[in-house]
Amino acid sequence: MTPREATPHGAKGVDNPISLKILFPLAALSLLAACDDLRFPRDVEETLEAVLSDQKMTVAVSENPPWVVLADGQPPQGVEADLTRAFAEALGVAIEWKHLGAFAALEGLEKGDIDLAIGGFTRKDVTPVKGAAPSYAYFEESFVIGSRGPDALADDIEGQRVFVPPHLPLAALVEKEGGIPVDHWAEGLNLAAAPHWQLEMKDLTATETTLQRAQHVVAVQQGENAWLMEIEGFLRDEAGTIGARLRASAP
Repeated sequence: MTPREATPHGAKGVDNPISLKILFPLAALSLLAACDDLRFPRDVEETLEAVLSDQKMTVAVSENPPWVVLADGQPPQGVEADLTRAFAEALGVAIEWKHLGAFAALEGLEKGDIDLAIGGFTRKDVTPVKGAAPSYAYFEESFVIGSRGPDALADDIEGQRVFVPPHLPLAALVEKEGGIPVDHWAEGLNLAAAPHWQLEMKDLTATETTLQRAQHVVAVQQGENAWLMEIEGFLRDEAGTIGARLRASAP
């Protein structure tokens, strides 16, 4: 066989170092341009960019103590209202509050004139509403049976009277567990339904009965991924404060 002949440097069929020096930067620029067009996360309606540009965010608030508390002539109070104010301050923007019912607050997100909806919403509240997207569950609330007597370690509440605060829709769940719901916290009554974060405040010890769990979220318009990521980053930073904030807001 005839040995392969050496190809002179720079001849056809061999990479030219000078050409490569030109081609590599051009390829890199093309790749960066493509990445810029496909950057993730991004907002379909550019909510984050608009909020920062206008230096204002529109927040729909629905009353649901202690998450959101509304009073005539007063700015919104409660855990989520306070968190929203802190978030706005971190962004350096003002807040325009809109007082709406729960469904109207969530439904309004699809129209694009509401940037954020708060109201003690759970993932189950938000998911079915067209155009609304829940944040990650920044706080999981457990509604449990607490005891102030010797029944603290009871594994059921069959046939026992249980105090259910009128503002908590837990009576049916207590009945399902075999308990007897009553609406007055009287002497001689040892069991009460309460959120887990409130037990210590009321000098109660958790029993083994959990009535319900709620995954709390806030809501934005679907497709606004960069905006949602900004909010979720703030909520993750504040996650360790939620229990204390709830206790401070409780009556």
